[in-house]
Amino acid sequence: MPYLLLVSFIWSFSFVIIKGGLVGLDANLVSFLRLFLAFLVFLPFLRLRRLAPALGWRLFGIGALQFGLMYSAYTAAFSYLPAYMLVLLTSTTPLYVVFFDLLLQRRNTPFFWAAALAGVLACWLLQYNGEALQFNWKGVFLVQLSNLAFAAGQIYYRKLARTQPGWEPVSHFALVYLGAVAFTLLSCIYSGGWRQVPEVSAGQWLLLAYLGLIASGLCFFLWNLGGSKVSAGSYALLNNLKIPLGVLVSLWFLGERCDYVGLTLSLLVFMSALLLCEKAAAEILPANGLQNG
Repeated sequence: MPYLLLVSFIWSFSFVIIKGGLVGLDANLVSFLRLFLAFLVFLPFLRLRRLAPALGWRLFGIGALQFGLMYSAYTAAFSYLPAYMLVLLTSTTPLYVVFFDLLLQRRNTPFFWAAALAGVLACWLLQYNGEALQFNWKGVFLVQLSNLAFAAGQIYYRKLARTQPGWEPVSHFALVYLGAVAFTLLSCIYSGGWRQVPEVSAGQWLLLAYLGLIASGLCFFLWNLGGSKVSAGSYALLNNLKIPLGVLVSLWFLGERCDYVGLTLSLLVFMSALLLCEKAAAEILPANGLQNG
């Protein structure tokens, strides 16, 4: 769980960075460049001799789905929706995580659904300002496609991590990023985004370096690693923790105002549901619960 908490804090900065500095660039180009940098981080650790070809292709496919499709759809949505709406719409991810866990494990845990729903509602109560919502349905579709891809990839990787003998994530994670790079490269070529490379400013390269090396390269590895060590309910819930943390970041670093009562209630909901998820996993699931849960 410490890995997931650390990553949630780092990700809480990403909404402002993308919206503030990279919107003018092609979404597929941004996705390709940051994922290519992430791939380079783990390339020196790649050990193909320790990996069965079938498993290698699975990891490649996970990367194309969880990071490639997710990032392309997510970054494209910034052109259609304001940042606060993106935050609201990404909050549905926990429900998809529980759904895909149900499909893979063939076991329904009602409390995980309740915890995921609590996480979604907590984020909406925190972010929604009472005004009429201005939906751009193309943007809504892109965000939900991004959420589905991210949820499916992380749950399938979690299943592999818990069932494959001799699992060594550091030695194979470059393959996950390679799948993401392949997907976004093809998307970038199709959209013509590669033509914008000469237009990327020095400041944007710095933002891409941060997003590629830290927010993607390090954080996605820690996220998938941490997800294999907690229950599916906790994993689902922690997908949304970056949202209240993002509000805290805006308070600490940008001096913005917020509804402190709403923020406190949101954090209490998250922490209470998280503790109950781990307790439920220990009591409801089999004796080797977290290995299968």
